Amino acid sequence: MQQHQPPLSEWIEVHEYFYEHNDEITAHSCIWGDFNFSLNGILDYEIEGTHYLSPPNYGLWIPAHTAHACIARELKTTHYICIHLHPELCKLFPSQTKTVEISSFLRHLIKEVLRQQSSTPSTEYQHLLSVLLDQLRTAPAYEHYLPQTQHAVLKPILQQLCNPEHFALSLQQLLHNIHLTERHLLRLSQQELQLSLAEWRNRAKILYAIEQLHVGSTVKKLAYDLGYQHSSSFIEFFKRYTGQTPAQIREA
Repeated sequence: MQQHQPPLSEWIEVHEYFYEHNDEITAHSCIWGDFNFSLNGILDYEIEGTHYLSPPNYGLWIPAHTAHACIARELKTTHYICIHLHPELCKLFPSQTKTVEISSFLRHLIKEVLRQQSSTPSTEYQHLLSVLLDQLRTAPAYEHYLPQTQHAVLKPILQQLCNPEHFALSLQQLLHNIHLTERHLLRLSQQELQLSLAEWRNRAKILYAIEQLHVGSTVKKLAYDLGYQHSSSFIEFFKRYTGQTPAQIREA
């Protein structure tokens, strides 16, 4: 006789939190898995000795029994989502922490789940949770927001790409001495990083920019350091990756 499976509402819990500046969640682990991401703002995570950044575009899959802590860096309230997954559902996900892309559809889906969960669970709500589970399972996942590699060819290239002294140079200028075809480099970066070199470098710039904003760098100087002729272009680039302007990050 087939065992009755409980409704997904008993296996998936969706919670929202509002963190204020310097709110800190001390290190802890759960028997359920956590899928966490920001609707606005950025959280800094420490997960088993590794630092992770959680901007609005990227969430974190944290397996069960994985110690993690976080702190809110923003002056403005950070609206954060935590999705708890029952241990049985955790079997469908990686056994190690992953950085996961957050699509616009997933963000809207979460908002609808939050809206409906305050009422009595319905067939529609169970269906929403099923769609949510599918979205989490199929979302592109990476080892880290800025993945690394020990590949003999790619590692020194990444060291150049993340060097702040080179940020004002174009990608083509940095790679002109590399005796590999563009197609070969693309294949290599996708194989080792699951990212293009251009995307990897953009993320390196974002991490550098956030760090510099935290220590008081001006938007104008950062725009210049990162190779932008106009501050407005840098601001647009920054907001596309973080969901916030440099000024909002700097105020935090």
